[in-house]
Amino acid sequence: MNRSTTLLLVCGAFACANAQFSSLSCVTTAAVPTLVRAEGITERLGDITLTCAGGAPNGAVTTNLTIFFPVNVTNRLGAGDTLDASLTIDTGSGPVPAAAPALATPSSLAFNGLRFTLSPAGAALLRISNLRAAVSQLPPSVSGQSVQVFLGSAGPSNITINNSQFTAGMTVTGLLAGSSTAGIVCTASPLPDTITMSNLFATRTRFASLRLTEGAASAFRTRGAGEDSGTRFLVRYAGFPAGARLFVPDVVAGSSALEPTAGGDLGLPASGGRYAPDASGSLLLARVFNADVNGAGGIPIYTPATPGSGTVSFDAASEVPLTGGAGLVVYEVVDANANIQESAQFPAFLGLGPTSGGPLIVATASVSLAPVSTVITASASAPVPRFAATAPPSDCAALGDCRAGYFPRLMVEATPPLEYTAVAGAGHQIRYVRVNNEAGGLMVWRVTVAYQAGSGWLRVDSTEGINNATVRVDALPEKLSPGTYRATLTIDAGPLAGTRTLPVTLEVTPAPPVVPTPVIEAVLNAATFRTGPLVAASLATVMGTRLAGASVAVTFDGALARLLYTSERQINLQVPPELGSRTAAQMIVTVNGIASAPYPVTLAPIAPGIFGVLNQDGTLNSATNPAPVGTILQVFATGLPSPQAAAITAKIHDRIITTPHYAGPAPGLPGVQQVNAAIPPDLPAMRSEVLVCAAAGSQAPVCSSPATIFLSR
Repeated sequence: MNRSTTLLLVCGAFACANAQFSSLSCVTTAAVPTLVRAEGITERLGDITLTCAGGAPNGAVTTNLTIFFPVNVTNRLGAGDTLDASLTIDTGSGPVPAAAPALATPSSLAFNGLRFTLSPAGAALLRISNLRAAVSQLPPSVSGQSVQVFLGSAGPSNITINNSQFTAGMTVTGLLAGSSTAGIVCTASPLPDTITMSNLFATRTRFASLRLTEGAASAFRTRGAGEDSGTRFLVRYAGFPAGARLFVPDVVAGSSALEPTAGGDLGLPASGGRYAPDASGSLLLARVFNADVNGAGGIPIYTPATPGSGTVSFDAASEVPLTGGAGLVVYEVVDANANIQESAQFPAFLGLGPTSGGPLIVATASVSLAPVSTVITASASAPVPRFAATAPPSDCAALGDCRAGYFPRLMVEATPPLEYTAVAGAGHQIRYVRVNNEAGGLMVWRVTVAYQAGSGWLRVDSTEGINNATVRVDALPEKLSPGTYRATLTIDAGPLAGTRTLPVTLEVTPAPPVVPTPVIEAVLNAATFRTGPLVAASLATVMGTRLAGASVAVTFDGALARLLYTSERQINLQVPPELGSRTAAQMIVTVNGIASAPYPVTLAPIAPGIFGVLNQDGTLNSATNPAPVGTILQVFATGLPSPQAAAITAKIHDRIITTPHYAGPAPGLPGVQQVNAAIPPDLPAMRSEVLVCAAAGSQAPVCSSPATIFLSR
């Protein structure tokens, strides 16, 4: 016989000995708080009020009240397996705790053997409080679900409960999150002698910021009655190389503080944060000292003073211990404003000495509400509150900044399209896909292939990268039978930067009789790898098949080109200078005495394209190696005429450089022109563009496509 059955029998025996019975009609309502977090395991539901009337004056009531939940009950267990839920009875003199203890099965809670006396009017007001439930068990754990409970009464007294099924809570996603980058790039990053937020900013220590946002107002809470902590956040870091050190703020001022803590990479100015306690509250997070791996235990290192005590500025930062390249930090909400949706952001600073090369390492950060737990039943020892380990959705929609410039944004360009035609048994064919980050932050991307027909006939190099790169996509028809093969190439740069899909088609035709005839498929500007006009004496790239042999020659209307590189699929060459002012020519590739079909080529006096940009010291200009303003940029291009034939200019950001320091042939590089231009000293540090132009006589200037540059001060 179980406990409930035993208590029912006891109550029945008590009623038989009592001459007075009472018949009641009770109406139930659920009071605040009703907002519960979908990730929560111990979420407090709304209080349940039973307004009872119609009983005998001063009548005795004996019953068992049971509440049935759609999920497990997760109140704290006490002595005798009782729960810390409470029931009070008010018969006109104020609420009095009921003598019946709260007992539970996994998904119900009962007050058995409940006995009380009605008021002289035959009425009573019952309130059930501090009901906690594993809301994370609702399928799925997202916002907008109601937590429906059912209240029943069984016992000697005749009690009718109207609207016995009702809503005791409404779910909301408790935590949304965002970050300025997809990870922390692990390259050399200096540390100051004394670790403070201001010193880390001044030393330009590399960092990446994490942003935490409430799914709705009051989702971030300070410690409440019967709870072990306020809302906590468990941030896990992983993937750091040996020798790396990581630092985070000790205290984080949120969006409602006087000056929020910020790294400067998520729309707010860099700051350690300023905070002033007031009666309304403002979001404040404190690092938890000595928390365990699940985010439980320990104590917050900072406690706010009383409202009106004055403004506090924060500058302290502490090291996150790393073991095997991984570590964690726990923050707790020590102040909040329950009436507004709040967010907080904070940087994680990386200290790392010079590296010896090798593949680029990008460390990661993940966050969840804490403490995390798998205990989804009532417990005497598990922390309250506690949460399921759930990855938070993005917060940019809630904050309205999904398209902000500080987030990365993916741009993909395939020129020409990924459409291949080959005969059965032919060699591989090459196309290129350009992947660019058109905005800010760090964009980590990955490439995958899904085949609709056949498999393994595409080869991608590279399949992942950071920010800007060119991806080579080879079609491999060698082992395919004649037919049409289709696939989809997907470049995924994450939820903010976006995802792009490119259709791929390979048409394999039956092999003709073997005739080793070279085939020209495309003629490209050697700098941009794009189709367009060529310039006499400039560099071009020929793409095709059967372009290699013991004897290879390329002619334009019979004029012999200078060959710089030959392979089965590609020839790099210098366009014959003697083509002069012609506007078109017929190109022919001859391999081992066999000529290709003529290929029409458009010619122009000016058609510049940029190979790359070096800083004044000869190093490659990049985000991690910007050029100081006032120094010289070295731009290497092709397709420019000689300075005697046209005026050559450059444009850096929005400044036109009419008199470059140098404009002419690049020493030792046939067909390559070099333009050296000074960066205007009043430009700010930024990511910008450079382009080169030339104009002959009164004609409008012809400019190259812009090349990305990075400037520093």
